[in-house]
Parts: sequence; structure tokens; C-alpha cells
Amino acid sequence: MGARKNALHSGYAGNAGVVATAAVALAGLAIGAIAAFVSEKGASVEASAPAPRNAPSPGDLARLERDEIIARIVGENSRPPERLAPPPIDIASPVATSAAPKVIIIIDDMGVDRRASEAALAMPGPITFSFLPYARQVGDMVEKARHAGGEIMLHLPMEPTGAADPGPHALVTGMTGGGFLNNLEWNLTRFDGYVGVNNHMGSKLTADMAAMKTLLGYLEHEGLFFLDSLTTKETAVRSAAREIGVETFARDVFLDDAVGDKEEIRKQLNLAEHIARETGYVVAIGHPRKETLEVLGPWMTSAPARGLELVFASELKILTGGPQPATLAAAPALRF
Repeated sequence: MGARKNALHSGYAGNAGVVATAAVALAGLAIGAIAAFVSEKGASVEASAPAPRNAPSPGDLARLERDEIIARIVGENSRPPERLAPPPIDIASPVATSAAPKVIIIIDDMGVDRRASEAALAMPGPITFSFLPYARQVGDMVEKARHAGGEIMLHLPMEPTGAADPGPHALVTGMTGGGFLNNLEWNLTRFDGYVGVNNHMGSKLTADMAAMKTLLGYLEHEGLFFLDSLTTKETAVRSAAREIGVETFARDVFLDDAVGDKEEIRKQLNLAEHIARETGYVVAIGHPRKETLEVLGPWMTSAPARGLELVFASELKILTGGPQPATLAAAPALRF
């Protein structure tokens, strides 16, 4: 994990409607990947626009092709769109071509319910466990997951649309730049050893281009990838990532939106397997719920016999072609 910010602005300044920006450092080259949304009571920002891309890259077209395949698969299953339609262009992400279809299972909301989390740790792997940073004694649970052979992610609380509570120290749009960065830093320092971040809730925040440029730039500087849980069809993650020249990923299937419905979980696993066979890989997200684990465990145990390979979320960097050259942009001056 990269070096932390040495100095952050402290505290909140009311609901001024400001999100600050973070600089990206890649290969020793200082790159400003900057965005901000500003209200008349908040900070003012001056920034150079990122260099535009003139045409989609082969990787962009490959991601579009994969999205079209997934849309067809979902349509064939006669279900409402399970995977929300993404923006039309993403950064380079070629369709995987290796022989064995890859399956990435991410278990979210780890750490809060300790008994449920420990049951998830007993599952056959590989599994990527995404821990909520505000869980009590979260570091102890992360160590148990690591000893169990799991990969670790951070499940970052973000503002949803509506009244649901994402938890303490969530990233919300009604913050000053300093408050946004302080909350982000609080979450990122709750435990160590995670390889990437995905959003907990966040249907409102992930739809905000400026906030996502800020977040993605900071995570890139820290050497962390971001995986969009796709909690809204209005997500700005892909567009923000493309503008600042970083790579992001996204889930394909939620396994257990229908809480406690084992038959629906089986259908979602079948959908995930279909996507993996058609496109080379799939990202499926579930939760440490009794019914989910009871269905998922046998499915994972038998997956290799069906020709599937279970891999960690960090494998996405390989499956999608690896990091791409970043777009260069001038860092702005920020005034709080």
C-alpha cells in the first residue's frame, strides 16, 4: 500500500457541498487526476481539463462486447436486468481468453456480525472478503480471514439515495473537501493488507463524477484498485476512471438480493456461471448470510469439476489486460 497523505484538512465545515481532490502518482510521475464539485459556500477549484481520447481503444471495444454478451445472457434468463447497464465506454478491459472460465466470489459486509463472518471464513476458497471498516475489532477479523487463506478488500461506506444509513464515517456529498478526505483516510487506516476497495451502498456518491474522480485518484495513489458494486444505473465510476486514466472493475452478479431465498441464490449462481463461460470471467458478490453460505459452499466445491477456476478479485488486473497508461492532467490549486 502506498504512502498515506502527510497532511489532511481536519474537520467538517457544514454541508457546503464540496468534495476535494486527490493527486495520482504513477511510476514516479506526478499526475494530477482532479475533480471537485463546488457550492457558493464552499471551496473554489481551478483545474485543467484532462486530455480527451479521440477514439475508443481495442480494450474499450472489448469491454463493450462483454457488456453486450452479459445483457443477452440476462435477457435469455427472462429476469429484470440483474447487472445495471454501464456507461458506453470504459477504460481498456479486454475479454479474458484463457481456457478455464474464472469465477471471482466477493463476500461483502464482513466483520459486523462476527458469527456470520466466521462462518464465511470456513467456506472453501478462494474467496475475497470485503470488510466494513467500522466493524468492532475489525483488525482481528481481518487477520482470521488472512490465516484462512482469503484475500482482503475494504468495503467503503458511501452515501446512498434514500434514507438508509451507510454507517459512521461514510463518504457523502454534503462534505467539505477536508471532511471528505478525513473520512476517507479514517476508513483506509482501520486495517491493513487489503488489495482493493468496493462500495458499501453508495448509490448517490458513485453517481457523482467529481466525488469519484477524487476517490479514484486517491486510491490509485495508494496502489489500490476500485471495484464498483453497481448499486445504481447512474454510476459515474467508469466515466470518472476513463477521464483520469485509471483502471476500475465492476461486479456482474449479486447473489443474494432476495435475502434468504435459496432458489434465487441458485439461479444467480447459474447466471454467474453462464457469464463466466461466455466472457471468460465473472464477478459475483454475496453476503455472509446463512442461506447464501449453505448454497454457495457446495457450488464452489463442485466448480472445478465443472471446468471453472475460482480466483481472487486481484486477478481482475490480469483478466482485463492490466493497467493502462494514465491520462495526464494538471493538478489544480485548491482553496478551502
